[in-house]
Amino acid sequence: MTGRHSLVINLLLTAVLMLTGCAAQTSGSASLAGTVITGDQLLVAVAASRDSSMAQVYALERTSSGWELRVGPLPGIIGRNGFAPPGEKREGDGRVPTGLFALESAFGYAASITSRMPYQQATENDLWVDDVTSPDYNTWVKRGETSATSFEVMRLPDNRYRHGLVVGYNRHPVVKGAGSGIFVHAWLEEGYTTSGCVALDETELIKILAWLDPARTPQILMGTGQDLAAVTGLPLLPPDVEQPGLVEQQIRADLAGLQERSVEYRTADGFFGMALAVPASVSSTMRLKNSWREGCPVPISDLQYLKLTHWGFDGQPKVGELVVHKKLALPVVKAFADLFRSRFPIERMELIDQYDGSDDRSMAANNTSAFNCRDITGKPGQYSRHSYGGAITINPLQNPYVSPMNDPLKAMGWDGIEDKGLFLGRSGYSGPSPALLFCTERPADCLVLPPAGVAYVDRSLPVAGYLLPASPAVQAFTSRGFDWGGSWGRLLDYQHFEYDTARLLQK
Repeated sequence: MTGRHSLVINLLLTAVLMLTGCAAQTSGSASLAGTVITGDQLLVAVAASRDSSMAQVYALERTSSGWELRVGPLPGIIGRNGFAPPGEKREGDGRVPTGLFALESAFGYAASITSRMPYQQATENDLWVDDVTSPDYNTWVKRGETSATSFEVMRLPDNRYRHGLVVGYNRHPVVKGAGSGIFVHAWLEEGYTTSGCVALDETELIKILAWLDPARTPQILMGTGQDLAAVTGLPLLPPDVEQPGLVEQQIRADLAGLQERSVEYRTADGFFGMALAVPASVSSTMRLKNSWREGCPVPISDLQYLKLTHWGFDGQPKVGELVVHKKLALPVVKAFADLFRSRFPIERMELIDQYDGSDDRSMAANNTSAFNCRDITGKPGQYSRHSYGGAITINPLQNPYVSPMNDPLKAMGWDGIEDKGLFLGRSGYSGPSPALLFCTERPADCLVLPPAGVAYVDRSLPVAGYLLPASPAVQAFTSRGFDWGGSWGRLLDYQHFEYDTARLLQK
């Protein structure tokens, strides 16, 4: 392990409170009063508040000189509903238990790992029981050796359990319903929350596993800064290097009390984004404004509500909101983080319901939007990708929809069936984008939406907010599997990014 620093236990408690984001000890942390760290190796996972699923992780070791920092702060991610208050963790609540617990053993996919901790290889036949009616509740069992009807397979098709630690929560004794399967494991990707575990970068977790020594009675201390402030002998922790900015504080305040967060993601340049289950108030408005209705191709439960940072045309950071398919929540948040990093401006980002579900009104307002259960433009009765939460519209005024009209093409000999791009290519408009060549030469024969976007059909103009081929803004989405309408041959939909619907509907 690297980054060794001496820590002095007798630093003032006020400094500890300040650096963990606490102004004063409250009754919320009183239940950890008297908690004493008995081990000589300690992992600490601390969050700023219960409304956060972002944590900092530290590895500390007790020496003859006092506690020494072995690593940290490392970015970590916890339960989708944060930390449970001490003693309030329950099965299935999406929260991480608060308190001091033993680190019992390690597990992973390989036959062995570099660690002195007791180790168990995880296979497809290894299960962790979360069935509260089973006598095997909160234990590791083999498939076929339990009557439990609910459990977690310990070898997943991804990397999350490739390296992990069993946290000794609710283990001796086991209390039915108090929570099960609390682990420290690798995150699938930075930003995804967990169901009640602590997750961090796998490379860092491997280092921690190599450092842990069962002879030193390793423990883990978990909770908010207020919770941990009451623990006897906890040394000063270095502050998180990426402190929440004002916009993040605004987003958190706007979403305070709402749960089921699937994504929390922050970057050092001030971007912050969060995704969570569509709140009841938003769901009601979607139904009222008809952006979602019975018969739409995806249920609201398959959608996520996003709140995130973007730059405005005035050069100031703004807060925007979107609704997208739940499978795209993190990719979309990270794509907008890339846009923020490149200072790409966005005029406004409001739900389509602000425009009564009207795509035309939203485009006219130059609004960046996503989900809207509607037909494909020009194809009544066919659901658009927006109807699945799989499409994003960005700055539609500067990035208009441009399509050759049918009648002029028919006058040229188009049969109404052949792909327009192929027909134009055969008609002298050959190139990567036949529609662009045609509409540049004959703008009156092309449909432009919004109509005011006709001023921006010429893509050579030096205009802020343009989406251009090979630009960082376009690559932010195409690198994550989105198709860009500005690269199509049959028409040009510069504002439009879409994701493969079949992939969204896969179970």
